[in-house]
Amino acid sequence: MERRERVSWAMALAVAAAVLACDQWTKAWVLRTLPGKPPLTVIAGFFDLTFSRNTGGVFGLLAGAPSLGRRVFFVGATAVALGVILVLLLRWGRHSRWLTFALSLVAGGAVGNLIDRLRFGSVVDFIDWHWRTHHWYTFNVADSAITIGALLLFVHSLAPDSPGVSPEEPAPPPSRTKA
Repeated sequence: MERRERVSWAMALAVAAAVLACDQWTKAWVLRTLPGKPPLTVIAGFFDLTFSRNTGGVFGLLAGAPSLGRRVFFVGATAVALGVILVLLLRWGRHSRWLTFALSLVAGGAVGNLIDRLRFGSVVDFIDWHWRTHHWYTFNVADSAITIGALLLFVHSLAPDSPGVSPEEPAPPPSRTKA
């Protein structure tokens, strides 16, 4: 694993900004194009672009909660997540470009969905994967970046030389004293 002296902040910001720009651009296109229209079929029986708003979190978590409570919760949760990402970058980001990349994907996605929550009180979703009539949850570019970043973090954590993962130290030999 490569070792760097400091975190590549330029890379971290570029990745997060690219995710944020792509997320916001696609959502703006969706808001101009899809509301009030039938789904736009990309691959028949498998992939549509469908406008929806998610007032909750992942899998509709807290969708039925009062609006102010949801906003406070999700803004707070996003702030905590971004704080944890910053701490992880400061502590281990210099050790791995993959770790920096993965955390930046998560950060960019989190900010993209936060912008929607602050602007609209909900998140704009539109990617609809399905198999015939069995639909997965509709999601967006920010959700995709968060998921890919989380998967990369998981895979990275499995590597024996990953920051924060160290093999167990062998036990010291027993002392040999004469009784």
